[in-house]
Amino acid sequence: MDIQLSSRHVRSSVFWESWFRRSLESPPEIPWDSGVTLTEAERKTIRSSVQEFQLGERSEGRHLRQAARNYAQRSGDAAYANAVELFIREEQHHAALLGRFMDCECIPRIRQTWVDSVFRWLRRFAGLETSLCVLLTAEVIAKVYYRALSAATASPVLQAICDRILEDEAAHVEFQSERLAILRRSRSGWLVAAAFATQRLLFASTVAVVWIRHQLVLRAVRKSFFVYWRDCHREFRTCLSLMNPAHYDGFESLRVEQNNDGSNIRGRLA
Repeated sequence: MDIQLSSRHVRSSVFWESWFRRSLESPPEIPWDSGVTLTEAERKTIRSSVQEFQLGERSEGRHLRQAARNYAQRSGDAAYANAVELFIREEQHHAALLGRFMDCECIPRIRQTWVDSVFRWLRRFAGLETSLCVLLTAEVIAKVYYRALSAATASPVLQAICDRILEDEAAHVEFQSERLAILRRSRSGWLVAAAFATQRLLFASTVAVVWIRHQLVLRAVRKSFFVYWRDCHREFRTCLSLMNPAHYDGFESLRVEQNNDGSNIRGRLA
């Protein structure tokens, strides 16, 4: 994405509500009838990895929903709770796509992993800001992971699913990052820096864990740990810029970037 941070305005919750609504109304074109199936080597490479990511995508988001409703009530920004609801539905749609792919390839779905349990525990006892930080950590790493997963097999179905998830994740990162900038807009510079330092620690730890658990997929596309680490942190640096309140012109009047009929929303993010 070509983002001019020096002249950016944060976008309103109404914009994001419209964005996610139109995204959900635009189903991806997945070649389910392609007839191309995984080889045994490909299945061995991606099986446990896809199982774990599919589990992470299908979260019900109860605690995020409640945190968003509480925030919307305090701030008077009712559209934010609606946007979060649609965002969660989009994540669940990703899980449904991956789940259907797994069913077609006879890869069983799983109900729990310790990594997913830790992330859910962190969100359960967190307020909105911490929940968004945890979500962003997963979404930024997912952008690197799904590019690798797409290239790890010759399956046109999996590649089309990954393409759609990557497209959606780009919007998710901007949505969550802008909200963090809004939440931190009145803080002193050192408090914002402290928040960034905490996020860096969480991010680095998660990057290491994902490598340990998903290196078969990453190595299949010739990503060494160094290259994977570099790619993740490159994405994360962009994310840090997006959530920095100092990189926006102001917050007094959030722009609604949409036509009167809500059309032509999709495509403006790129």
